[in-house]
Amino acid sequence: MSLSSNSNFSLSAPPRKDNKSVFQAPWEARAFAIVNQLANAQEYSWSEWTEQFADEISAAEQEPTDTSSYYERWVRACEKLLIAKGILDPRAVDQRIEELLIEQRTAVGHEHLDHKHSDR
Repeated sequence: MSLSSNSNFSLSAPPRKDNKSVFQAPWEARAFAIVNQLANAQEYSWSEWTEQFADEISAAEQEPTDTSSYYERWVRACEKLLIAKGILDPRAVDQRIEELLIEQRTAVGHEHLDHKHSDR
């Protein structure tokens, strides 16, 4: 998939349908808002963001098995940019992800690390 062959992948705007922004889940809208707020707060410039996001899309396109969505790439780009600028600690991110995974396992009634559920 390339940027030119898929209108859902645009650096200038989120995916749109009938000229309206399309968010498949609430977290996508939050991710979009966070990136915009960080830029408006001058944590990074829009040119830095655009370059990082373009790099993320390009890297994903080079990996044939990458099936990540627009906003999954959006979040990865934001995370990488914040880490590169020293704003975000990658160890803290990893720790929080592990905590969330444990919470998720507990929420489905059991906690185990030896297998994943087929619906995840």
